[in-house]
Amino acid sequence: MANEIVTGDLTSNGGLVAEILAALVHEQIYDPTDLRAVCTRVPWTAGGSTTMAVTSLPAPAAYATAAETVAIANSAFTTSEYTLTAARYGRAYEITDLVSVAGSPVDLQVLAGNLANGMSITISNLIAALFPSVSAQVGTSGVDLSVDDIFDASFTLNSAAAQGPYTAVLHPVQMNDFRSSLRGETGAMQFNPATVEQLASKGPGFQGSWNGVNFWQSDQVSSSGGNRLGCMFADGAFAYSEAPVALLQGHIPADRVLMNAGELLIELTRDASVAETQAMAHYYPSVALCEQSRAVEISTDA
Repeated sequence: MANEIVTGDLTSNGGLVAEILAALVHEQIYDPTDLRAVCTRVPWTAGGSTTMAVTSLPAPAAYATAAETVAIANSAFTTSEYTLTAARYGRAYEITDLVSVAGSPVDLQVLAGNLANGMSITISNLIAALFPSVSAQVGTSGVDLSVDDIFDASFTLNSAAAQGPYTAVLHPVQMNDFRSSLRGETGAMQFNPATVEQLASKGPGFQGSWNGVNFWQSDQVSSSGGNRLGCMFADGAFAYSEAPVALLQGHIPADRVLMNAGELLIELTRDASVAETQAMAHYYPSVALCEQSRAVEISTDA
Protein backbone atom coordinates (compact mmCIF):
# COMPACT_ATOMS: atom_id res chain seq x y z
CA MET A 1 0.00 0.00 0.00
CA ALA A 2 1.13 3.54 -0.68
CA ASN A 3 -0.03 7.13 -0.48
CA GLU A 4 -2.14 6.62 2.63
CA ILE A 5 -3.57 9.81 4.08
CA VAL A 6 -2.31 9.99 7.66
CA THR A 7 -2.77 12.63 10.32
CA GLY A 8 0.94 13.32 10.65
CA ASP A 9 1.22 14.32 6.99
CA LEU A 10 -1.95 16.40 7.08
CA THR A 11 -0.77 18.27 10.16
CA SER A 12 2.50 19.16 8.47
CA ASN A 13 1.06 20.07 5.07
CA GLY A 14 -2.08 21.96 6.05
CA GLY A 15 -4.76 19.26 5.96
CA LEU A 16 -5.15 19.30 9.76
CA VAL A 17 -4.25 21.70 12.52
CA ALA A 18 -2.15 20.44 15.39
CA GLU A 19 -4.79 21.27 17.99
CA ILE A 20 -8.25 22.76 18.21
CA LEU A 21 -8.94 24.84 21.31
CA ALA A 22 -11.85 23.53 23.33
CA ALA A 23 -14.57 25.92 24.43
CA LEU A 24 -13.84 24.98 28.04
CA VAL A 25 -11.13 26.94 29.83
CA HIS A 26 -9.24 25.58 32.83
CA GLU A 27 -8.55 27.80 35.82
CA GLN A 28 -5.24 27.13 37.54
CA ILE A 29 -4.98 26.61 41.29
CA TYR A 30 -4.82 29.72 43.43
CA ASP A 31 -5.67 30.60 47.02
CA PRO A 32 -8.95 32.59 47.03
CA THR A 33 -8.88 33.35 50.78
CA ASP A 34 -10.29 36.81 51.44
CA LEU A 35 -9.00 38.17 54.76
CA ARG A 36 -11.54 41.01 54.74
CA ALA A 37 -13.83 38.47 56.40
CA VAL A 38 -11.82 38.69 59.65
CA CYS A 39 -11.21 42.46 59.72
CA THR A 40 -13.30 45.50 60.57
CA ARG A 41 -14.68 47.32 57.55
CA VAL A 42 -14.57 51.12 57.78
CA PRO A 43 -16.78 52.81 55.16
CA TRP A 44 -14.76 55.25 53.08
CA THR A 45 -15.64 58.92 53.55
CA ALA A 46 -14.38 61.29 50.88
CA GLY A 47 -13.46 64.61 52.47
CA GLY A 48 -10.56 66.16 50.62
CA SER A 49 -7.81 63.76 51.71
CA THR A 50 -6.51 60.32 50.85
CA THR A 51 -6.12 59.61 54.59
CA MET A 52 -9.05 58.88 56.88
CA ALA A 53 -8.49 59.01 60.66
CA VAL A 54 -10.51 56.81 63.02
CA THR A 55 -10.79 57.97 66.65
CA SER A 56 -9.85 55.45 69.36
CA LEU A 57 -11.49 56.13 72.71
CA PRO A 58 -9.69 55.49 76.01
CA ALA A 59 -10.66 52.42 77.98
CA PRO A 60 -13.23 52.95 80.76
CA ALA A 61 -11.83 52.97 84.31
CA ALA A 62 -13.19 52.33 87.79
CA TYR A 63 -14.57 55.29 89.71
CA ALA A 64 -12.54 56.87 92.53
CA THR A 65 -13.81 57.06 96.07
CA ALA A 66 -14.34 60.50 97.60
CA ALA A 67 -15.58 61.88 100.90
CA GLU A 68 -19.01 63.45 100.96
CA THR A 69 -17.89 67.08 100.61
CA VAL A 70 -14.75 66.50 98.53
CA ALA A 71 -14.89 67.36 94.85
CA ILE A 72 -13.93 64.67 92.39
CA ALA A 73 -11.12 65.81 90.10
CA ASN A 74 -11.39 65.45 86.37
CA SER A 75 -9.68 62.47 84.86
CA ALA A 76 -7.84 62.71 81.56
CA PHE A 77 -9.88 61.52 78.60
CA THR A 78 -7.02 60.76 76.23
CA THR A 79 -8.00 59.72 72.73
CA SER A 80 -5.82 58.35 69.95
CA GLU A 81 -6.35 57.42 66.33
CA TYR A 82 -5.39 55.07 63.57
CA THR A 83 -5.39 56.05 59.92
CA LEU A 84 -6.42 54.45 56.67
CA THR A 85 -4.66 55.82 53.60
CA ALA A 86 -6.10 54.97 50.21
CA ALA A 87 -3.58 54.08 47.53
CA ARG A 88 -3.92 53.10 43.91
CA TYR A 89 -3.58 49.46 42.95
CA GLY A 90 -4.14 48.14 39.46
CA ARG A 91 -3.44 45.49 36.90
CA ALA A 92 -3.81 45.46 33.12
CA TYR A 93 -4.03 42.94 30.32
CA GLU A 94 -3.90 43.82 26.62
CA ILE A 95 -5.27 41.66 23.84
CA THR A 96 -5.00 42.01 20.07
CA ASP A 97 -7.88 41.81 17.63
CA LEU A 98 -6.19 38.89 15.93
CA VAL A 99 -6.76 36.76 19.04
CA SER A 100 -10.51 37.12 18.56
CA VAL A 101 -10.24 36.58 14.81
CA ALA A 102 -8.42 33.31 15.51
CA GLY A 103 -11.29 32.15 17.70
CA SER A 104 -9.44 31.96 21.03
CA PRO A 105 -11.56 31.30 24.16
CA VAL A 106 -9.55 34.06 25.85
CA ASP A 107 -11.60 37.23 25.42
CA LEU A 108 -12.27 40.42 27.35
CA GLN A 109 -14.79 38.74 29.63
CA VAL A 110 -12.22 36.11 30.62
CA LEU A 111 -9.69 38.85 31.32
CA ALA A 112 -12.24 40.78 33.40
CA GLY A 113 -13.03 37.72 35.51
CA ASN A 114 -9.35 37.15 36.16
CA LEU A 115 -8.86 40.77 37.16
CA ALA A 116 -11.89 40.68 39.47
CA ASN A 117 -10.52 37.64 41.30
CA GLY A 118 -7.27 39.50 41.91
CA MET A 119 -8.99 42.11 44.11
CA SER A 120 -9.40 39.81 47.14
CA ILE A 121 -5.82 38.57 46.71
CA THR A 122 -4.58 42.17 46.77
CA ILE A 123 -6.40 43.18 49.96
CA SER A 124 -5.46 39.90 51.68
CA ASN A 125 -1.82 40.56 50.83
CA LEU A 126 -2.04 44.04 52.35
CA ILE A 127 -3.68 42.74 55.54
CA ALA A 128 -1.15 39.91 55.97
CA ALA A 129 1.66 42.43 55.46
CA LEU A 130 0.57 44.08 58.73
CA PHE A 131 1.28 40.96 60.82
CA PRO A 132 5.04 41.65 61.16
CA SER A 133 4.25 45.08 62.64
CA VAL A 134 2.54 43.50 65.68
CA SER A 135 4.74 44.00 68.75
CA ALA A 136 3.78 40.85 70.72
CA GLN A 137 5.24 37.65 69.31
CA VAL A 138 5.17 33.92 70.00
CA GLY A 139 6.91 31.01 68.31
CA THR A 140 10.54 30.05 67.86
CA SER A 141 12.63 30.94 64.83
CA GLY A 142 13.40 27.89 62.72
CA VAL A 143 11.00 25.64 64.69
CA ASP A 144 7.72 24.29 63.32
CA LEU A 145 4.51 25.72 64.73
CA SER A 146 3.07 23.63 67.56
CA VAL A 147 0.06 23.42 69.83
CA ASP A 148 2.13 25.20 72.49
CA ASP A 149 2.52 28.22 70.18
CA ILE A 150 -1.24 28.47 69.79
CA PHE A 151 -1.70 28.26 73.55
CA ASP A 152 0.98 30.92 74.03
CA ALA A 153 -0.73 33.25 71.57
CA SER A 154 -4.16 32.86 73.18
CA PHE A 155 -2.67 33.33 76.66
CA THR A 156 -0.97 36.54 75.46
CA LEU A 157 -4.25 37.93 74.16
CA ASN A 158 -6.14 36.91 77.26
CA SER A 159 -3.51 38.58 79.48
CA ALA A 160 -4.05 41.78 77.50
CA ALA A 161 -7.81 41.54 78.19
CA ALA A 162 -8.55 40.99 74.48
CA GLN A 163 -11.86 39.18 74.38
CA GLY A 164 -12.28 35.98 72.37
CA PRO A 165 -13.09 34.05 70.34
CA TYR A 166 -9.79 34.60 68.56
CA THR A 167 -8.85 34.35 64.91
CA ALA A 168 -5.60 32.76 63.77
CA VAL A 169 -4.43 33.38 60.21
CA LEU A 170 -1.63 30.98 59.27
CA HIS A 171 0.36 30.10 56.19
CA PRO A 172 -0.62 26.64 54.81
CA VAL A 173 2.73 25.27 56.04
CA GLN A 174 2.00 26.57 59.54
CA MET A 175 -1.48 25.08 59.40
CA ASN A 176 -0.05 21.70 58.43
CA ASP A 177 2.47 21.90 61.27
CA PHE A 178 -0.29 22.75 63.75
CA ARG A 179 -2.41 19.79 62.65
CA SER A 180 0.62 17.52 62.86
CA SER A 181 1.41 18.74 66.38
CA LEU A 182 -2.21 18.41 67.45
CA ARG A 183 -2.30 14.82 66.23
CA GLY A 184 0.52 13.95 68.61
CA GLU A 185 -1.15 15.46 71.68
CA THR A 186 -2.89 13.34 74.31
CA GLY A 187 -6.15 14.61 75.73
CA ALA A 188 -6.10 17.85 73.76
CA MET A 189 -9.38 19.31 72.58
CA GLN A 190 -10.50 17.96 69.22
CA PHE A 191 -10.07 20.14 66.16
CA ASN A 192 -13.43 20.90 64.56
CA PRO A 193 -12.91 21.15 60.79
CA ALA A 194 -14.95 23.58 58.73
CA THR A 195 -18.38 22.33 57.71
CA VAL A 196 -19.98 22.94 54.33
CA GLU A 197 -22.31 25.47 55.96
CA GLN A 198 -19.39 27.34 57.56
CA LEU A 199 -17.49 27.50 54.28
CA ALA A 200 -20.61 28.86 52.60
CA SER A 201 -20.94 31.65 55.18
CA LYS A 202 -17.28 32.42 55.95
CA GLY A 203 -15.81 31.79 52.52
CA PRO A 204 -12.74 29.85 51.36
CA GLY A 205 -9.73 29.75 53.67
CA PHE A 206 -11.63 28.95 56.86
CA GLN A 207 -10.18 25.73 58.27
CA GLY A 208 -12.16 25.16 61.47
CA SER A 209 -11.95 25.87 65.20
CA TRP A 210 -10.09 24.58 68.23
CA ASN A 211 -9.97 25.69 71.85
CA GLY A 212 -11.82 28.95 71.18
CA VAL A 213 -9.73 29.88 68.14
CA ASN A 214 -11.05 30.11 64.56
CA PHE A 215 -8.37 29.10 62.07
CA TRP A 216 -7.86 30.52 58.61
CA GLN A 217 -5.04 29.86 56.18
CA SER A 218 -3.72 32.08 53.42
CA ASP A 219 -0.69 31.86 51.19
CA GLN A 220 -0.47 35.65 51.43
CA VAL A 221 1.09 35.25 54.90
CA SER A 222 4.59 36.65 54.46
CA SER A 223 7.96 35.23 55.41
CA SER A 224 11.12 36.74 56.88
CA GLY A 225 14.39 35.20 57.96
CA GLY A 226 13.20 31.73 57.04
CA ASN A 227 10.02 32.02 59.15
CA ARG A 228 6.36 32.40 58.27
CA LEU A 229 4.69 35.32 60.03
CA GLY A 230 1.12 34.40 60.91
CA CYS A 231 -1.04 36.14 63.48
CA MET A 232 -3.70 35.53 66.14
CA PHE A 233 -5.99 38.40 67.01
CA ALA A 234 -9.26 39.49 68.55
CA ASP A 235 -12.04 41.43 66.85
CA GLY A 236 -11.02 45.00 66.11
CA ALA A 237 -7.32 44.34 65.67
CA PHE A 238 -7.22 45.12 61.96
CA ALA A 239 -9.34 47.37 59.77
CA TYR A 240 -9.66 48.06 56.08
CA SER A 241 -11.45 50.46 53.79
CA GLU A 242 -12.06 50.59 50.07
CA ALA A 243 -12.82 53.79 48.20
CA PRO A 244 -15.89 53.32 46.00
CA VAL A 245 -15.13 53.52 42.30
CA ALA A 246 -18.37 55.45 41.81
CA LEU A 247 -16.18 58.46 42.57
CA LEU A 248 -14.36 57.83 39.26
CA GLN A 249 -17.44 57.84 37.06
CA GLY A 250 -17.35 61.57 36.43
CA HIS A 251 -14.26 61.29 34.22
CA ILE A 252 -14.51 57.80 32.73
CA PRO A 253 -16.90 57.49 29.77
CA ALA A 254 -19.61 54.90 30.48
CA ASP A 255 -18.94 53.04 27.23
CA ARG A 256 -15.40 52.31 28.40
CA VAL A 257 -16.45 50.65 31.67
CA LEU A 258 -16.28 46.87 31.34
CA MET A 259 -17.07 46.16 35.01
CA ASN A 260 -18.21 48.32 37.93
CA ALA A 261 -18.22 46.16 41.06
CA GLY A 262 -18.54 48.76 43.82
CA GLU A 263 -14.90 48.96 44.86
CA LEU A 264 -13.42 47.65 41.59
CA LEU A 265 -13.64 49.26 38.19
CA ILE A 266 -12.35 47.72 34.99
CA GLU A 267 -12.14 50.04 32.01
CA LEU A 268 -11.17 49.53 28.41
CA THR A 269 -8.69 51.55 26.38
CA ARG A 270 -8.33 51.13 22.66
CA ASP A 271 -5.30 51.62 20.45
CA ALA A 272 -6.66 51.25 16.95
CA SER A 273 -3.26 51.87 15.36
CA VAL A 274 -2.05 48.48 16.61
CA ALA A 275 -5.51 46.85 16.86
CA GLU A 276 -5.21 46.22 20.61
CA THR A 277 -7.61 46.61 23.54
CA GLN A 278 -6.44 46.96 27.13
CA ALA A 279 -8.48 45.97 30.22
CA MET A 280 -7.30 48.01 33.22
CA ALA A 281 -8.45 47.33 36.80
CA HIS A 282 -8.60 50.21 39.30
CA TYR A 283 -8.72 49.56 43.07
CA TYR A 284 -8.14 51.93 46.02
CA PRO A 285 -7.83 49.96 49.30
CA SER A 286 -6.33 50.85 52.68
CA VAL A 287 -5.52 48.77 55.77
CA ALA A 288 -4.49 49.49 59.35
CA LEU A 289 -3.46 47.85 62.61
CA CYS A 290 -5.99 49.36 65.03
CA GLU A 291 -4.65 48.26 68.41
CA GLN A 292 -1.44 46.38 69.25
CA SER A 293 -2.85 44.64 72.33
CA ARG A 294 -5.50 42.86 70.26
CA ALA A 295 -2.96 40.88 68.19
CA VAL A 296 0.07 38.63 68.53
CA GLU A 297 2.41 37.58 65.73
CA ILE A 298 3.09 33.86 65.28
CA SER A 299 6.58 33.44 63.84
CA THR A 300 7.56 29.83 63.08
CA ASP A 301 9.65 27.88 60.62
CA ALA A 302 8.68 28.11 56.96
